[in-house]
Amino acid sequence: MSFDVHVHPWTRAFMKKNGPIMKACGFFRLDVAKLPETTGQLLEEMDEAGVAKAVILGQDTHATRNPAFRNYTLRNDDVAAIASRSQDRLIPFAGVDPNAGKGSVRELRRAVKSLGMRGLKIHSSANSVYLNDRRLMYPIYDFCQEEGLPILFHTGTTGLGDCEIKYSKTELLDEVCQSFPDLKVVMAHFGWPWPDVAIAIALRNPNVFIDVSGWKPRYLPQSIMPYINGILQDRFLFGTDYPMLRQKDWMEDFRASLAQKLKPGIAEKLLSSNAKRLLAD
Repeated sequence: MSFDVHVHPWTRAFMKKNGPIMKACGFFRLDVAKLPETTGQLLEEMDEAGVAKAVILGQDTHATRNPAFRNYTLRNDDVAAIASRSQDRLIPFAGVDPNAGKGSVRELRRAVKSLGMRGLKIHSSANSVYLNDRRLMYPIYDFCQEEGLPILFHTGTTGLGDCEIKYSKTELLDEVCQSFPDLKVVMAHFGWPWPDVAIAIALRNPNVFIDVSGWKPRYLPQSIMPYINGILQDRFLFGTDYPMLRQKDWMEDFRASLAQKLKPGIAEKLLSSNAKRLLAD
């Protein structure tokens, strides 16, 4: 059974009121009529795909000035409630808006201490804040490092519209990882179009993981395959970017196009055990 580390608990109604998400649906060439109607549908699809657990991601843009993201926030209370109904199958990661200043750390502390959130999701392009912004981001990193809280960072380009990828440029995380050597970091989407930079950062920072979400297995860059099979085999993570990619489709493509390219034991690490180690207390 697999562990999907990159899931957005979005419904069709939520997605349709968000212009940037609708542009992402166009980017992924999705049929809007087939988007999930309820958050409960996620568990049904996980069962169908053989996915045992998933990380569900919060998001917060309440203090972000970009008007395109005014409807983008998923309240931490709502994400925690979705997880609480899942019989421990959904692992909630909080969302905070760095633009809120000290309020972002207060909200993160509440989400962890009161709501039981197990990590944090940062999408700097949605928040229009650079990953290495010392004033807005570093207090958040301080808290996460102290608490042993993993951060899943969007890195690289994005299907979302109405925002800029410069804020999530992969190389910016090297400075962060050097400043916070004990911080648990997940670089989502292997930092594409800079996967070689993501690999380089992971090689020199032992607490950095890389997820392969947002891509069907057949399209993963060949340049990362030696690292999945080799020196970084303990730090690659399976993720879908649900509902942009559905788990059944991803798993079927994995079996057809990638499984046979993996050395013995690598599939289990990629699909499950690396995620369990990342989230171990």
